[in-house]
Amino acid sequence: MDLNPFIQTSNIDKNSLITGGIFIVITTILGIIALLQTFCEHKKYNLLREASVAIIIGVLIGLFTEFPLLQKIQYDNSSKIFFFVLLPIIVFKEGYNLNKQHFMKNFFYVILYGIFGTIFNFVILASLNYSLTNTNIFWVQPSNSSLNDSMNNSLYAQAFYSSCITSKDSAVSLSVLEFEHAPKLHSIIFGEQILNDVVVFAISKTVEKFHDGKAGQDEKWYNVFIFIGWILANILVGLIVGFVVGSIATWITKESRFLSEHSSVVTAFTIYIAYFSFCICEAIDFCGVLAVLICGIMLSHYQTYNLPKISSASSKITIKALAYISETIIYFYIGYMVTENAIVQPNDNDAVNVKSQVYTFFLVQYFFFSPIAKLASMLLAHGFAIILRLKTKGPWRINKYEFFILFYSGLIKGVVAYALICEQVIGGGDYYKIIQTTTLYMVVFTTLIIGGTLKYVCEWAYKQMDKDTSVYMSRVQSTQSQAIRQTFIQEDVTNYKRIEHKSEKFFKNFDENYVKPFLIYNYNQRKADIILAKKYEKNKHQREKEKDFKMYDDSIRQQREQHELDNKKRKQLPNIDYSDSDSGEDDENKVHQNGNKPANFQGELSDLKKSKQLNADPKND
Repeated sequence: MDLNPFIQTSNIDKNSLITGGIFIVITTILGIIALLQTFCEHKKYNLLREASVAIIIGVLIGLFTEFPLLQKIQYDNSSKIFFFVLLPIIVFKEGYNLNKQHFMKNFFYVILYGIFGTIFNFVILASLNYSLTNTNIFWVQPSNSSLNDSMNNSLYAQAFYSSCITSKDSAVSLSVLEFEHAPKLHSIIFGEQILNDVVVFAISKTVEKFHDGKAGQDEKWYNVFIFIGWILANILVGLIVGFVVGSIATWITKESRFLSEHSSVVTAFTIYIAYFSFCICEAIDFCGVLAVLICGIMLSHYQTYNLPKISSASSKITIKALAYISETIIYFYIGYMVTENAIVQPNDNDAVNVKSQVYTFFLVQYFFFSPIAKLASMLLAHGFAIILRLKTKGPWRINKYEFFILFYSGLIKGVVAYALICEQVIGGGDYYKIIQTTTLYMVVFTTLIIGGTLKYVCEWAYKQMDKDTSVYMSRVQSTQSQAIRQTFIQEDVTNYKRIEHKSEKFFKNFDENYVKPFLIYNYNQRKADIILAKKYEKNKHQREKEKDFKMYDDSIRQQREQHELDNKKRKQLPNIDYSDSDSGEDDENKVHQNGNKPANFQGELSDLKKSKQLNADPKND
């Protein structure tokens, strides 16, 4: 009887084998990256942050794939995966896990740097790039295109690159500036990152639409107003779509009480809603980032009260995990593309000329244009804020060291810049190699160098702030009594509590009386419990801090009590003359060294026997 083998290697599908092997390698690499990231964080290697580890591993894998055997592997690096799969969950996480208290507390700074600073940065950077590329040093006219087409594509490439590279990445900054040590800077950077993403996506989408609509037409004086109008339209449509989709999803969870019984289903439903809001805006050719961000804020503000605590907690943890995986994949791909881009492996004969243009353009951007544009935009934003707040009251304090930290951390570019460049192909493709490779190198070098040194810059700034504060407080105490302000925050919290604008009161009343009863299940009966839970969550950080201090005090008290107990035991011990024992040991050592026999102790033993006999009990005789 012939038995066929259970597994026949000749019938194995080679494509399935290759696909399975590729996914095994990818999951192994991602697992190694996760282990190295946590190891570096545990060992406090400040030069290697989470994004830096993923980029370095990507560069090493890219170098490894340069072997001839691995060159045969073909893959599709579609940018749609970045833009429609990985990017929405990253933006949704920022809105869904938003700390509204910290965001609103520093709302003035967030608006100042997130909106006005980003717009000023784009205008300044676009002007610098336009003045540089007109010298024909970097923008060389292609031989296969007319002058008019080349100029149109050149202007579009400059504007699109400037809009993409204006984006900043706060993942490294927030990991360095933890909330416990610098709450004000942490909340400002976090809020600025959210609004920066919104403005950058709106500008880039407007640049793309403006180029498609005005291609081949003459320049008009009113095109600037059309450009601004399209930016506002992108923002307005994103706000409306995010608000409507978030409200509908929250109302569904309110009415469908059976949905809250399944935590996994609720988490999946929340993720579906995030992608749904993003795809609606992209389908009608508007910016979907603001829609998914507003949708996340709506769900976080209202939907969490319709769910059990375990469902709400599991949703937040799952979304954080998915966002972490997406960021790791993008950073790994960025590092991998360092050795696989069109400049390193050119396919045309004009490779030397393109390389010289790209590398020179990158150095100019990294050392000159990007810092100049960032610094000038922050100064202009501050000047604009001074003009707006001349007749207003309230705290407006950022010292020079905090200003420098915000400036230095704002130079770090991240996943948004490269995802935007990969998503859109420049018209004609004449200058796509230059701006794509420059953006790639900007992300890599700013993350590795600036992100790696940010910790040391912050430590230096903290020391300087500590010195200045100590000198200032010594002067103030000599003249008048004044409460000691916190060292690293440099803000008066009481002024924030006193200021409450009429518009803020109106929105709070409208939210409490109309929106929450409509979107939150049984809100009027649960209002007291919800407010109590919010206060509990609000003071959670303070309680944890007090608990840590209490544990520290308890440990110190236990150590002190143990030390006192040991001292007390030592005092209760009988006094022993250690000098006699030491001298006896020395005499015994001398006897052994001289080779003499030890002394006869029979006399002492006989005396002991006599004393025992005298004190003995008569019954034992």
